[in-house]
Amino acid sequence: MRRTRKLSLVVGVGLAGLLLVPVLNAVGGEEEGLTLDQVPEAVRATILREAAGAKITEIERETENGKTVFEADFLRDGQEIEIQVAPDGTLLGKEIEQEDDDEEGIPIDQVPEPARKALRELAGPGTVLRAERDSEDGVIVYGAKWTLNGTKHEAAVTADGTLIETEEIIPVANAPAAVRTAIAKHFAPGAQVVVARKMIVVYEVEAKVDGKEKELLVFPTGQVREDTDDDGDDDDDDDD
Repeated sequence: MRRTRKLSLVVGVGLAGLLLVPVLNAVGGEEEGLTLDQVPEAVRATILREAAGAKITEIERETENGKTVFEADFLRDGQEIEIQVAPDGTLLGKEIEQEDDDEEGIPIDQVPEPARKALRELAGPGTVLRAERDSEDGVIVYGAKWTLNGTKHEAAVTADGTLIETEEIIPVANAPAAVRTAIAKHFAPGAQVVVARKMIVVYEVEAKVDGKEKELLVFPTGQVREDTDDDGDDDDDDDD
């Protein structure tokens, strides 16, 4: 899963409990999700020609500076391909999404059963999943990407199905007011902005050691990110 993190906020704290960390990933103009029968005939013909029978996962109409472009995503041989089409059906561009160097795209049936079951439960029955295998903190993790009702989702779990994180692309208008204010402050009007709502799982563990309170933030992969004692000193303690 992509891990570009611009802004993070810890929500909720508890003994050996679960924290959810929403993360803003700001990098749309005006975008509208469409179905194949909602695009102009010339655009539909180009999309079908380029997809050549591959499953079309998403179609969007984007308008920027008065110009309209249709974008379509489809999967072929495990690769996600995106094309840009003009309203008259002219093919404007084609992009093949490249995975991170340490990520490996794999068929969903090669994901261990507990991990596969967890990912399918997150995505919903019948959803087409694009799976990948990655190494995080020396632990093999499994991720999946899918599109549901025009919305892109991602999730990552360990081999035994333990949830690590989820991600959902949301319209800027659906972001909290404080997030929209931050976007307006840091990006000029007209900037293309995409907001990804991330939930990252981390466990907070508190204990007393030699009369001192000690706190650890432990991720599902076993990595420790923070070590705090009662004198206010914070020590980073990454157990790889």
